[in-house]
Amino acid sequence: MTKNESTGFGGISGLSKRKILGKENKLHFDEVAFIIFMLLIPVAQFAVFWVGVNINSILMAFQRYPQNNWDLYNFEQVFEQLSMANSDLSVAIINTLVFFVKDLLLMPFQLLISYILYKQIKGAKVFRIIFYLPAVINAVVVTTAFKELIMAPTGPLYVLITNLGIWIPEYALGVTGYAMPTVMLFTIWLGWAGNMLLFGGALARIPLELLESARLDGVGTGKEFIHMIMPLVWPTLSTMIILQMTGIFGAGGPILLLTQGTAGTWTIGYWLFSKVADGYGGGPGSYNICSAAGLIFTAIGVPLIMTCRWIIEKIPTVEY
Repeated sequence: MTKNESTGFGGISGLSKRKILGKENKLHFDEVAFIIFMLLIPVAQFAVFWVGVNINSILMAFQRYPQNNWDLYNFEQVFEQLSMANSDLSVAIINTLVFFVKDLLLMPFQLLISYILYKQIKGAKVFRIIFYLPAVINAVVVTTAFKELIMAPTGPLYVLITNLGIWIPEYALGVTGYAMPTVMLFTIWLGWAGNMLLFGGALARIPLELLESARLDGVGTGKEFIHMIMPLVWPTLSTMIILQMTGIFGAGGPILLLTQGTAGTWTIGYWLFSKVADGYGGGPGSYNICSAAGLIFTAIGVPLIMTCRWIIEKIPTVEY
């Protein structure tokens, strides 16, 4: 037996071997200690600002302010507002569901526009900038510019519509019946970029060989979009639908910047904001009512989301 074979470490003595192993064990311990130390901050942040806040919110839903009695008073207040057809909360729920349906219906059109841009039509880069630019600019700037566009008498959009012989009020955002469609128009104009980026990424992953093979077989653009593009991007589309469902009670637009809830433009998000914000009608007891409303919406939303996910998972996906 050679010397190298007897030591097992290419001639390194047993003492040196123990030193190396000890050094390796020490480095391993240092790495674990470093990882634990680095995880302390995010874990503590999660425990305080997520677990603690949510537990406190749940407890507040069952506490009556200012007596702190444990009862269902806050839930009764929420259901009382829901029972009134013209209450702010009832209007907010209807408007929120309208915004949610609008966002769902926009998805096929966003996918279609992404597909058209993916086909590299003439001016595709220009159209891409036109669609993405509003989402890049600060929301305050965009909403201010939009107000100026529709403001009478010199707003370009106001002048264009009135020259077409269509009557609109001088300030559409302040008139019931016109304010909500105007906000919807704004959110449609502003809401293209995000989903189109995701669809663009999904389309970029499609192997070009599949599309070239289909083109050689005589598949037209329409059939290609329906029978090939849709199944291939279905994993992305289904994920976006589920994510959209998770925000069913948070759908809306920049109500604070555009209307501040006037002219029947309340949404659930703005209703919650106005209840807890000083200067917008909120007060200390409003926190408890908002907590109760949040639990009610969660109890309704979770079964809807799980059912939607169950249905979507039944649809087979294409792997490539």
